[in-house]
Order: sequence, then C-alpha cells, then structure tokens
Amino acid sequence: MRTVHVLAIFLSLPSMAFGATHPDWPSYMRANRYKCPGPLDTLAKARALDIQGKSYRLSGYRMEISEGDNDNRIAIGVLGSIKSVSDNTQQNLDEALSWFRSEGVEWVVANGDLAIEEDDLERVLDTLGRNGAPTLLTLGNRESRSVFSRVYRSRAKQFPNLINGTWVRQVVADDVEFWTLPGYYAKDFVYQGAGCRYTDDDVRGLDRELVPAGSSPVVLVSHGPPRGRGPRSIDVVTDDSNVGDKAMTSLLVRAKIPFGLFGHILESGGRAVERDLATPVEPESPSPTLYVNAGSVSGDPWGMNDGSISHGMAMIVVIDEGKATYRVKRFERRL
Repeated sequence: MRTVHVLAIFLSLPSMAFGATHPDWPSYMRANRYKCPGPLDTLAKARALDIQGKSYRLSGYRMEISEGDNDNRIAIGVLGSIKSVSDNTQQNLDEALSWFRSEGVEWVVANGDLAIEEDDLERVLDTLGRNGAPTLLTLGNRESRSVFSRVYRSRAKQFPNLINGTWVRQVVADDVEFWTLPGYYAKDFVYQGAGCRYTDDDVRGLDRELVPAGSSPVVLVSHGPPRGRGPRSIDVVTDDSNVGDKAMTSLLVRAKIPFGLFGHILESGGRAVERDLATPVEPESPSPTLYVNAGSVSGDPWGMNDGSISHGMAMIVVIDEGKATYRVKRFERRL
C-alpha cells in the first residue's frame, strides 16, 4: 500500500526535470505528438483520472496514484509484439486479457510493436481500451510515432485507462513505479521513417532526472532488452549472441532498478534472468531482481532458441514484498 503526498513529491523534484508547461492534457498531447521519447513536460493543473475505482493525478510526464490498497502486491500482465491483428492474434489477445482478469492483474503493459498498420493499431487500442484495466502503452522499433499519436489521441477521451508511455514517463502506481523508455536504441532496426529511437542521453537522463516516489520498487519498461551475458539471457538471437542495449544495462546497475519488462528478441521470449543478466530465473521462483522477455502475443509462428515454434505467448509478473515471480501462457497453434 502506498499513499502519495503530491506536494512532497513536487518539492523533491530537481528543477532540471521540468520542460515546458502546458495548460491542459489536449494541449500537452498536441505539442508532443511527434516526440518520442517524450520530454519531461508538465501540466499547469493536474488532471484527475479514475481507473477501475482508483484515483490518479496526471501532472504531465508523471502520473501518481492518490491512495493504494492494503497490500504490498501487484500483478502485471505483459503483452509483447502484437504486430498485426490476424484472426489468430486477435484470439490470442482476447485469451490473454481474459487470463489477466481471472488472475487479478492490476496493470497491463503493452510493450511495443503494438501494430505496424494504422487499422491494426486502431483494433489493438480498442481491444485494450474496452478491457478497462489501466494499460501502459510503449512504442517499439516498428511503429510510426505520428500514426500512433494520431490513433491514440482519437481514443484518449473514450479510453482514459490507456496511458501513453511515450509521454507519461513515470507512473507511480499502487505498490510499484514504472519508468518508461519508449522506442529502440539501434537505428538500423527502427523501420519506420517516423519511428521512435532513443539515444544514450535518453537512457542516462532517466536516473538523472526522475526521482523515485518512495519505497515501491521501480520497474523499467522498454521494448528492447538490456545487453545480457551468455546464451541463457533474454537478448539472445539465433546465433547465440547477445544484442541488447549496453546503455540500458548500465542504467539498471547505476540506478539499482530491480525489475524490468522487455521483449523484441522474440526467439528469447518467455525467459527471465537475475540482476547479472545471465542467471536464469524459472517460472514461479521468487527473486529480488527479475528482468523478463515477454515474447510475442502474435499468432504468427516464430522459431525459438530451444528449437520449438511459438504461436504466441503472454506473461504475468507478480511483485510481492520486494520479490518477483512470473508465469507464461503459451498459445496453441490455431487452424
């Protein structure tokens, strides 16, 4: 449980954390519609949000819960790389959200490569919006930031539960705090001309400019994983090399971020490692540090590093009393 004292947080923030100030949220979205990662801008007056019975204050790049529940546990449903909405993928997505609801998931994280085409992106946001749970959206290496902005802005009023992690970079939720790093680091793998690429300066800026709100653990959310070590890490491609972001690895160490939600390297999906980014963590095994690769929910077949074929997967990460566990739901091949 946590109660956030907004004035105290405001006074604790360093002045360099603030960019422009916008009169309201529509103005904020319009001014930053092509920016990714979004700047640390603020609102002149915080916006009140009520999502599934919990009250939040959105003050620009930062969103914080007003009062939490009476436990120290949170269940997070993670969806990676939806990409396109074929019939099989839509069924996987619907099943994943149903699984999340049955398991008491409190937040959903849709972690990049939401959809490549605009009509698919509309379907994805409509599906996630109708689900009702607070849902943190980030961009990957395939979306157009301008298309995403246009579709998101068209749904923002109807679905206030959809939180744009491109602009809202720090979410102080109940029992956890999300920091977002939208986009991808490698220029050659950002496929849209208007895609989202973050730089080493963006990575260094997170722990320099964001201040943790209190005792709740920080969870880094980014489409691509950090640079791991060895063939059992979460960033291993088919030739057994590690291809994650070195700057992100340094951030995890420097800022002592205990948990991370990642994806992108689909053949390493469904895995998790400890702080050393080398030692595997098995499902349901509590760990004080946990970095996961949620894989892809897409129903399109994908070859995995263990020789199997994935037809889609989703993940639930539970953080309870400072330790995290995870479970993976793997979807069967659909005819």
